Amino acid sequence: MTMKMKSIPRKQSTALCLCFVVGLIARTTILADEPISLTRGEAIETAIRNNLDLAVVGLDIDRAAARLHWAGRLSNPELHLAGTTDAWGLDEGEESFEIGVTQQFPLTSRLKKDRMVSQRQVDLARIEFRARQHELAYDVEKVWITLWAAERSEQFQRKLLDLNKEIVAFLTDRVQLGEVSPLDTVQASLNGNLLEQRLGISQAKVASTRSELQAVLGLAPGQSIQLAGDLTFPAEVPSSSLDLETVLGRRPDHAALLASRGLAQAQRELAETRRWDDVAVKVFVEQETSNDEPVGLEDNTLAGIGFSIPLPFRKQNGLDIEKAEIDQRKANRAIDAKRFEVGHSLAAAVATRKWAHRLAVAAGGEALSLAAKNLADLQAAQQSGLAGPLQVQQAQAQLLQLETSALELRQRFHLADAEVRFLSGTYPMFNEVHEASHFVSRPEVSP
Repeated sequence: MTMKMKSIPRKQSTALCLCFVVGLIARTTILADEPISLTRGEAIETAIRNNLDLAVVGLDIDRAAARLHWAGRLSNPELHLAGTTDAWGLDEGEESFEIGVTQQFPLTSRLKKDRMVSQRQVDLARIEFRARQHELAYDVEKVWITLWAAERSEQFQRKLLDLNKEIVAFLTDRVQLGEVSPLDTVQASLNGNLLEQRLGISQAKVASTRSELQAVLGLAPGQSIQLAGDLTFPAEVPSSSLDLETVLGRRPDHAALLASRGLAQAQRELAETRRWDDVAVKVFVEQETSNDEPVGLEDNTLAGIGFSIPLPFRKQNGLDIEKAEIDQRKANRAIDAKRFEVGHSLAAAVATRKWAHRLAVAAGGEALSLAAKNLADLQAAQQSGLAGPLQVQQAQAQLLQLETSALELRQRFHLADAEVRFLSGTYPMFNEVHEASHFVSRPEVSP
């Protein structure tokens, strides 16, 4: 017994498909709008994992590793074929045929030095990748701190604007009762216009900084971001005793200069091995048919080996050797310059952090406590009838302004602290997880 299914009308089918598509789009939109919550450390790791510029730099490691894979190999052998005949001469049937193979071998350790240069290039590419990681971590933290402060500044500006609206409404009522001058209302309204402008500036800064953070994290422009965690402010100024040798040992850009010097030294050694060109070794077999009186034509087979040794009388690879020596001197000067730069920059950053900490402590200490106590006293006086609501509102506005100023000084301290961390090379490196993720290691190949 067969059952006959009822067919769905075309209009209903179209409607169902439309509903399905709309639902799918809505669900995709909801998923795209789900915010990503990131602490400072999570933001740095996300950027190192997703940043497209860093992924481009990672390809330099692949290129250097590919060169190492093919470095230090002998050149391809050459096949030689030769034949002779006396058909255009006496035509006595004499002829010969020769087949040989020529292989070039270096007289020096050129192949070994070539692999050494390639290995130094791989090491340098890896260190430069870590240096870019280090710079990226610093960039992410600066943007994260700026966004954190901008969001809180926007909240303060919004509270100030709402409080000003209450003051304007209060003064308007008092003007109608003849208790205050209309000029006070006008002044408060003008102050409100100024606060609206500041709020707009704060909102624009939040939007632009959020977009900058999305870009440095490698996220889509429409991806929402929420900052998780808070910036703890230390009660005491961080220690300023930083040993320069320890700092230089942690900095990947200094390590890259050392690797560049090592590469220049390896290139000089390679150039010296190229003073002598390769020696050519030829192995051949010759089949010969010759006329031998009184026997006549006889076949004979000859085998031999030959050598070709170039003499370095004119070409001694002097230009490449001199270039490598200049590269070594350049690397030494760059190392000295980096040492001088790091020493002075670090000293200046530590001093800036110290002063920023002192100013932030002062702004968030006695002045803020006094403003909070003044607001509490006025609120108590208002309940007793000794103070008016306008005085309380003005005290609230003063407290919010002081909190905004304290926030700006805290931001300066955290940015200065991030600079010290960058200069001292203390950012965490994720090279074990994210370095050259697309590289597939190849086995070593003997020359």
